[in-house]
Amino acid sequence: MANRCKDLPVECWELIFSRLHHKSDLESFCMVSKQFLALTNRLRIGLSVIDSTLLTHGLEMDDCPFITLKGILSILRTCAALSWISVSEIHIAQSSSGFECLATSSRTLQKLEVSNSIITDEFLFMVANASLPLNTLALCWCTDFTYSGISKLLCAYQSLKYLSLVQVDFLTDECMDDLSQYLRCLVTIDLSGCMRLTNLTFYALARNCPSLKEIYMENTGFGTKHCFHNDVKNPRIRSVNLATNHYLDDDSLMNVALMCPNMDFLDVISCTSLTEAGIIAVLEVCNQIRDLQLDNCSGIKHIGKGAELPSLEVISAAGSALNDEGLVMIGSRCSRLLKLNLENCKGVTAEGLHAMVKNCRSLREINLKKCPQVSINSLNNLVFSCSSLRRVIPPCCSAFTDSLRGFYLHHGCRVYSG
Repeated sequence: MANRCKDLPVECWELIFSRLHHKSDLESFCMVSKQFLALTNRLRIGLSVIDSTLLTHGLEMDDCPFITLKGILSILRTCAALSWISVSEIHIAQSSSGFECLATSSRTLQKLEVSNSIITDEFLFMVANASLPLNTLALCWCTDFTYSGISKLLCAYQSLKYLSLVQVDFLTDECMDDLSQYLRCLVTIDLSGCMRLTNLTFYALARNCPSLKEIYMENTGFGTKHCFHNDVKNPRIRSVNLATNHYLDDDSLMNVALMCPNMDFLDVISCTSLTEAGIIAVLEVCNQIRDLQLDNCSGIKHIGKGAELPSLEVISAAGSALNDEGLVMIGSRCSRLLKLNLENCKGVTAEGLHAMVKNCRSLREINLKKCPQVSINSLNNLVFSCSSLRRVIPPCCSAFTDSLRGFYLHHGCRVYSG
């Protein structure tokens, strides 16, 4: 839609808005046309005159080089019922003022997202002073603000449920130790791309945020600080994403498991320092794991022997060192497995697959793309012997004929290209 509309002239946009007379016509307004974004105040004023309830839900402005804080405030003054606002690629200059109007005209704003933008501490101070009913705050890939601004903002909104501070370069472990004191109500936090944050930040969050359920620390400095904390356990943390942390080692991962014994989702994709020892240790502590993401972990060949893992339903090990021995262990421990991704696993053969499916009788999806040791004939036998399979991505789709696809479909299984 956006691609088809991006070249509409100004007059066309004015005509469109002049026809929107009822608030039900447009509950969520998305400015995605660069042509529209360059319009003059004539259209902005026209929009406010049409119907003050036109924007009754949310406002999204994506890639907005011509939109300033003044324009946003004009909309907020007129459309006081907005519950969320999301802006991207804008420049909120230090000279901008007037955001204090939020305190009187936008009592419903619960979600504020700013990304890829230049913002200042003055802007964050104004938001802090507005006393909004915010429960969601995201400042992602933004520049020009400092610790002073974010500290005052989080101090003002200690009831936040969701916080995203992606790629905030100045954040350190010491900063997060202080900020976490304001985040006792927080449920989800995303600190991905904050390269100066380490294991110590994870420890501070687990200790100071009793409501926390999800932690995203992808591509940080996790693993660079070797510290062991056995005095903190946060049983509410269920989901942990530590992908692309190249220094994350087995000891650090074990420490995470001890702090989060009820963890049911773990993403360590592209954590190249991990071995199967770390995964084995995690599974011993967190036996409620439901989803395990191990893609591109070249040091992991198997998940180890041990007790049944009754909750484990999804394993993704694409590009890992998983081999037939690993498949046998999966079969012996994961009888309720539903989805398995083995793309580009060079050590997987038909023998290992057949040993696995003997026990994984609930398996519904399997990805064998780029598995050179799995032939079409062995895949045929796999589908025939595993009646629960519903979706297969074969090693090579070019070898599949219509009749072969029909054979799979007859057994209730569809072939996908991946």
